[in-house]
Amino acid sequence: MKRMMVFVLLMFPFISLASSEQAVISLLKASPENVQPSLETQKALEMLKQHGIIKNEPDIVADYNHIYIANKQLPVLGGVLLALDHEYLEDWIGCCVNPGVALALQVKKDKDDSSALASFAKENHCKVMLFEQSFMTKEVKEAAFDHVKKEDILVLSCKLSDRTHESRE
Repeated sequence: MKRMMVFVLLMFPFISLASSEQAVISLLKASPENVQPSLETQKALEMLKQHGIIKNEPDIVADYNHIYIANKQLPVLGGVLLALDHEYLEDWIGCCVNPGVALALQVKKDKDDSSALASFAKENHCKVMLFEQSFMTKEVKEAAFDHVKKEDILVLSCKLSDRTHESRE
């Protein structure tokens, strides 16, 4: 019994990371059709908060964007999570909310890390872009990524406009 308990305690960090990665994946796959956050997205965000991946409150709120800077390194789709942008309507401030989730990921260009990312994006009608081409706010660029080469940052966006744009092509 003691051996089993030691094994479980040793494995907990790996289980925690795996379930945190699954929470991020479920956020990306959640339908952005509704401008209000769904119960599914709220549960996934709560899990990330409990595991210490993100803070309880967004680091940056800009328009409808609620941006969380990663507190811990979390491997996701071949990259490492740097920030999570959850866009939804909290209070009406004017046009235009683009509901859904986007991730800023550190992906080493000299490795083949981006294949899982590209495959996921294609299967889920998301868009992958260079960080500098993304709509992440200036504050995110200044606050979070000064330790990472900009060319190693990709944004995976699974927001409503990404999915409707994909369906028109």
